[in-house]
Amino acid sequence: MNKTTNNKKLILIILLAFYVLSYAGLRLGKMLVYRVSWNNKINYETKTHDTSVSSRDISSWNDEAPLNNSMFTFVFKPLIALELAVRPKPKPLANYTPKQLSAIIDTHKASLSLRQKAREKVLTKKTSWPGGAWGDTMWELCALYQNEKIDLANQRLLDRSQNFTETISNLNSEKGFVFLPENYGKYSPWAYFAITDYVRILSLFNSKSTHFPGRLKPATEKAMKEALWLVVKEMSRVKDASLDNLLVLYGTENHDLTLRPVYYLVAGLLKNDPEFKERKYNDGYTALEHYDAYNRFFQEWPVQRIKSGLWFEVGSDTYQKYSWPSLFNMQDLSLDPLVRKRFGMLMDIAFIEESQISVNGRRGGGRSRAGYGKNSFETYKNLLYAPEGLYAGSSHSKVIETSSYQLPAAAILLRKTELPAPEPFVIENRILGELKSLKKDNFTAYTSDSALINYAYRTAHFIMGCTLQNPALSMTSPDSGKAIKKYSGISRQNRWYGILFDDPDARQALIPSLSKRSDDEICAIFPEIEIPKGGRPQHPHWSFQHENVLFIQRIDDQPKGMGSYHTNTVSMRFHGKKLKKIERDGWIFASNGKAYAAVKFINGGYTWDESGELASPLSGPGIASSTRYLIQSGDKDSHDSFEAFQTVVLANPLTIENDRIVYQSSPNSDLLECFLYDPHAHKDFKLPKINGQVINLRPSWTFKSPYLNNKFEDDQVKVSIGPIHQTYDFRKAQITH
Repeated sequence: MNKTTNNKKLILIILLAFYVLSYAGLRLGKMLVYRVSWNNKINYETKTHDTSVSSRDISSWNDEAPLNNSMFTFVFKPLIALELAVRPKPKPLANYTPKQLSAIIDTHKASLSLRQKAREKVLTKKTSWPGGAWGDTMWELCALYQNEKIDLANQRLLDRSQNFTETISNLNSEKGFVFLPENYGKYSPWAYFAITDYVRILSLFNSKSTHFPGRLKPATEKAMKEALWLVVKEMSRVKDASLDNLLVLYGTENHDLTLRPVYYLVAGLLKNDPEFKERKYNDGYTALEHYDAYNRFFQEWPVQRIKSGLWFEVGSDTYQKYSWPSLFNMQDLSLDPLVRKRFGMLMDIAFIEESQISVNGRRGGGRSRAGYGKNSFETYKNLLYAPEGLYAGSSHSKVIETSSYQLPAAAILLRKTELPAPEPFVIENRILGELKSLKKDNFTAYTSDSALINYAYRTAHFIMGCTLQNPALSMTSPDSGKAIKKYSGISRQNRWYGILFDDPDARQALIPSLSKRSDDEICAIFPEIEIPKGGRPQHPHWSFQHENVLFIQRIDDQPKGMGSYHTNTVSMRFHGKKLKKIERDGWIFASNGKAYAAVKFINGGYTWDESGELASPLSGPGIASSTRYLIQSGDKDSHDSFEAFQTVVLANPLTIENDRIVYQSSPNSDLLECFLYDPHAHKDFKLPKINGQVINLRPSWTFKSPYLNNKFEDDQVKVSIGPIHQTYDFRKAQITH
């Protein structure tokens, strides 16, 4: 009996040992195979760009566990549970909660899935919107990336590239033809802005590519290089890549980012090609010399933006979609690891900055060249954040769809777990836009110490923001000798300020038409500019904000001087079906139930449009055209009720004079003093004051918030979000914990 029992025990011990050893052996083999495939994957996806507590640390911790829904998982489930229970997380992840880890891992995986589906969707049709050379280029990028319909993609690229080369050769023989984008664009095989995707195709799929070599046929590759050679030899100049030109733009910001990275990447493709390496550009230099010059330039470009400000066209709902794909290209495709690293780090900081100032993906704060309604870049971001129920996809490029860049954990946590914050906070970021000199040969130089601040005040239930500026800032025209505006056109064009009501269930607004609006759109209050035909609003209004109080003034007309132009009436829009509005004692009060706002037309009365959404100032004799507005915001955390908020606002001390407003948002709050700006007497203007102190538009920092901080002209950025405490050192190209 004892012998039989002992034998049974021995057999069980042997079976258990075999079970455990089998698991260990299979697990070790799986980890070795995984390590090789993961390292290969990282080599392409991040190109040495360590996104810190990000895709590498988190995905490896998650994916090294046995795959779900597999026989391996089913058979060894008890040991898997034991391993996961006792195995420590990697150090960077030790302080993360399960919710935070899940948010990051799920977002990264969902993002890659969305990009895959987006590429597949493109290939269900014969081309991509908007059709023509532009749509074909995006379609061909997706086809070659998917390794599908290779012959058709190659043939289309070959035909368009050869036709372009032949057409330009004929045009160059004609007298008066000037080789500029506006002249050659309609003949190009990419249709101007899609040159970013076209160069990506050549970089990813050429015969020497480190990504997917050989998907381009030799004849196609050569034809594409010949087509791009026509552009770069005419337009790329070594002298433009001087380090003195880091804040010099060719045209607008989006045009500059469309063209100059192309010059750099194409030079990298041509510099070792026997067919091209000896050819001389129009400036007398070779592709290698252009590459070397632009490589130095783009090594420093991200550092300069971190030191002085990220953007000129801040939050533009029209032009961001052209600028961002070029950043992805630089991070993915540069031949220089340092350039790739720094651009990846720059994108991390830019996305963290986007997250802290956005409500459900909709950017708040001050914006330039911007309106309200559909914003194409929001759907680009949706590819990365993968929010449920929102469309994700790029309209004018497929660069993000074919990139494996992943958002940093900090940006994901800000959007998905850390906001709303328990206490109100202020975001202040320097932005670019102050001229150093006027445009020359379509190049415009800017100063790094720009007197512009993107300001926002955020609570759990709203974000209110604007661009702090000096509307009287001037320079002397070399032609007329008179004062002209020192903020550039791309900075002062169609500025946007206002309030976004933060509701986790609200979605991004698509169009401003009330009849087509849905009930669940984000509510907002903002000035709306009536635009005359044939122009874009320039210098239409200026603003001053301190925490929850915002002043806005329409600037009087003076097109060639210090005033506005292409600016008619500036009204106030109350956007959102959920907004409840009450009018009391000259104030318009509005609430979505959680956040509150009070708007006062300083210069007189107002009238509503048929929708009951747009309040416009009265006009006529004795009513100033320089309309002034006062806005105060609050929420259910700062006031007992909407009615209590109204009572406080109506009781607040407010002094209104012809050229001055003095206001306190509560008896114990700061005293705010704001002065009228008259463009016809701009030298007499005085900047606003807080408790008697003039505001400082040239502060000692570039980024300042609870989450993102650095000193002006410093190349280190501190990131502090939940369990994440990092330093992005752009000089050393390192991210430290």
